[in-house]
Order: sequence, then C-alpha cells, then structure tokens
Amino acid sequence: RLAMVGEGASLQSVQPRDYADFLGKYLAAARENPCISLKDNLMNIIRRQENQPLFGGCAGHGCGAAFNFFSILPDGEAHACRKLPSHIGNAFAQSISDIYHGDPARKYRAGSAACAKCSIRPVCGGCLAVVHGFGLDVFKDKDPYCFFSEALAGQGC
Repeated sequence: RLAMVGEGASLQSVQPRDYADFLGKYLAAARENPCISLKDNLMNIIRRQENQPLFGGCAGHGCGAAFNFFSILPDGEAHACRKLPSHIGNAFAQSISDIYHGDPARKYRAGSAACAKCSIRPVCGGCLAVVHGFGLDVFKDKDPYCFFSEALAGQGC
C-alpha cells in the first residue's frame, strides 16, 4: 500500500472507502494463484470475517516499525520505519541494543492508541507510514484504510 510520504506524497492512492472491496478481490485472486502473496496487515480483517487463520502481516507481527526492523541513515540517525520520520536514536551515540530497547522505539512498537484494544492488533496495527502520510498522529490515530468493524467480525476493536 502506498505511503504518501517523500516521493510517494506526489502520487495518488486508492481511496480508503474503496480499499475493503479491493482487498476482498485481491484475496479471492490469491486463493486461485499461488504466486500472489499476502502482505497488507489489513487483510486480516477479511480473513477474520471469513473465519480464516490470521497471518503476520507485512512484517510477521503486524507493523514491524522498531520491532523487527529499523533504519539507520548515513548520519547515524535511527528511525523506526524507513517510510516516515520516526527518530528513535543515533547509532553513533548509542548501541543498536540501546536504540532498540529505548523509550522512543518502545513507543513506535506500541503503535496507535486507537488500535490498543483491537483483537487483531497483534497481527495488524495498520501502517504507521500511511497514517503519517494522511497527516495524522501515528501514536493516536488509526490507519485511515482500516475497515474493521466489531459488528462484522463478531468481536474486535
């Protein structure tokens, strides 16, 4: 999914209102074609609705920002995600372990407060870069493409 950040900010993305239908069609095509893989965490919404097993999303555990990856720039600045400004330390001033275990990284791993009580949060959490690209707060707001509904899933957020 396009994160409208950096070069992506000048590109046009699918409208959030159309995304659930697109994902449904994508998952149907994936069932017929083994070359199509699953990546977007939000696919778990449809998988939950269809009583299918959930998967780990793009990083294996939902959003991987500061969890199973972070980026280090040439100046040593470390960011939770390569797709958005998400400063968590500096590799010239701190060890990788200190950056990973530091409070800024923990905050990114916790994700958005809007997702905290969601039943599929461990394999979702949306995409912080997409949230940022919409000008929203990555620590408070949920992914604008999220269409999870407690009524549809029978349980959830």
